[in-house]
Amino acid sequence: MEKKETPFIPVAVLRDFSVRSFQASGLSPEHAGWISDTLIQSELRGVGSHGIIRLPFYCKRLLDGGSNANPDVRIVAQKPSSILVDGDNGLGQIVSIRAMEMVIERARTQGICFAGVRNSCHFGMTAYYPLMALNSGMIGLAGCNTATVMAPWGGGKSAIGNNPLAITVPTNKPYTLVLDMAMSVVSGGKVRLEAVKGTKIPLGWILDEQGRPTDNPADMFPNGTLLPMGYKGFGMAIMIEILSGVLTRAATLGEIPLWFDKTATPTNLGHFFMAIDIGTFLAPDSFKDLVGRLIDELKSSPPMEGSAGIFMPGEMEYLKEQEYRQSGIPVSPEVLKTLDAFAQKVGIAPVPR
Repeated sequence: MEKKETPFIPVAVLRDFSVRSFQASGLSPEHAGWISDTLIQSELRGVGSHGIIRLPFYCKRLLDGGSNANPDVRIVAQKPSSILVDGDNGLGQIVSIRAMEMVIERARTQGICFAGVRNSCHFGMTAYYPLMALNSGMIGLAGCNTATVMAPWGGGKSAIGNNPLAITVPTNKPYTLVLDMAMSVVSGGKVRLEAVKGTKIPLGWILDEQGRPTDNPADMFPNGTLLPMGYKGFGMAIMIEILSGVLTRAATLGEIPLWFDKTATPTNLGHFFMAIDIGTFLAPDSFKDLVGRLIDELKSSPPMEGSAGIFMPGEMEYLKEQEYRQSGIPVSPEVLKTLDAFAQKVGIAPVPR
């Protein structure tokens, strides 16, 4: 069978389709733009697992009533440098953008602010929210709990989320330091993307329903499990579960439904966000220069044999974004077929080729 070529879609064209999709599903133009920006940013950074492939699932939650299209995102408890935010069952991106805006605003006067969030939903690429802090001269941090898609260290069945964490740090380089990682070997979205494309995956990513290693990504759904990044990934997932879920009294562990499966059911997902005002400690430009010196020293380390070089967290994503802004975003024929089917369902024009 002849393999179909992957088309490259201009950024503005793909964003326009996303905005139209979310408006057709009940979001306001403003909120449709917000969530579309998160999906496009994911694609630009090469994180297609959290990009446009997720659009039909988010829209289905709106159409099925599982998520509130017009949430009243509000502070329900507060102290000067900490807030508890209720997301009113909104889509995670809408809730999280508002929560991060609140955090940044308070950090300007308090030097630091931490927000716990409850009554939210899946929020996409974790790094999007701490990246919001950069324009205000701040370090950003975000984390989230998820449905039980990952086995404990030594376990053979899902029992905890893969609970992502992201930290962003400004530098004097063209790129920002961005650590964005789930606590599983790979994200569930990455496995789903490979399943849609029909490709094999490395052993060690997932277990099938019987708890056996497999290279077929389809074995993950519905009853397989992701594997943790060793005992350290499992330990980190526990701590993020506590900060996201227990501290905020959001849902935890088995209380959380699969957001893309139970699309008529609220998830009550928990998040946390933090912003640190660098100016409290030293001049922001001095901080960036010091971070730049740290990067230079690390990059001066001799590379191992066969290595392409030493890359900083977020550097390869920056390079990918520069490339895709010129070439357009690659969207596989399989994903485009899914988007076309969704467009027909809600009565909008498909993605132009």
